[in-house]
Amino acid sequence: MNQTVIEILTEEPSMKNFLRDILSRLLPADYQLDKNCFIHPHEGKSDLQKSIPRKLRAYPRYGYPIKVLIIHHQDSNDCVALKKELEALCGPAVAIPILVRIACRELENWYLGDLDAVSAIYPKVKVKNLRSKAKYRNPDRIAGAQEMERLTSDFNKSHASREMGKHMDVTKNKSPSFIHFVSGLKKLIAI
Repeated sequence: MNQTVIEILTEEPSMKNFLRDILSRLLPADYQLDKNCFIHPHEGKSDLQKSIPRKLRAYPRYGYPIKVLIIHHQDSNDCVALKKELEALCGPAVAIPILVRIACRELENWYLGDLDAVSAIYPKVKVKNLRSKAKYRNPDRIAGAQEMERLTSDFNKSHASREMGKHMDVTKNKSPSFIHFVSGLKKLIAI
């Protein structure tokens, strides 16, 4: 097993739930969840932002190589400005590899990037009709949670976060921010 550890800092527990299944398909064999890849959910944006500088000061003292992935929701923020703000929280002279990724706008937008996965969990959603609609060509432009609630009356954030990763095809997802997350993770692993 790889001696390098990946620490993933997320804004909320639902991202951790979702990532557990997704990462099992994205990580190479020498990285294993809960062995040398850890997901640390926070209690919202401010909790995550407060913990970033503190954790980044502590990691170099752990005695083994660490790589850090920070995942934050865009919500109504400017994506580029938010990423710069988070990178600034990391400090100027951190000697460990750090990657910041923004889920545009929120986790549910990543779900909408794979309508077949949405349909697998919520069979009442008729994805055949949705595929031809312009707004689904770039799901990052939709208000994700609101759209999921509009599509199905039984949408539940907690349930979706636990189930969506099991059904999602990571190679066919249409969410640009999800695609950036996947490519960024691969680059971070390769460093």
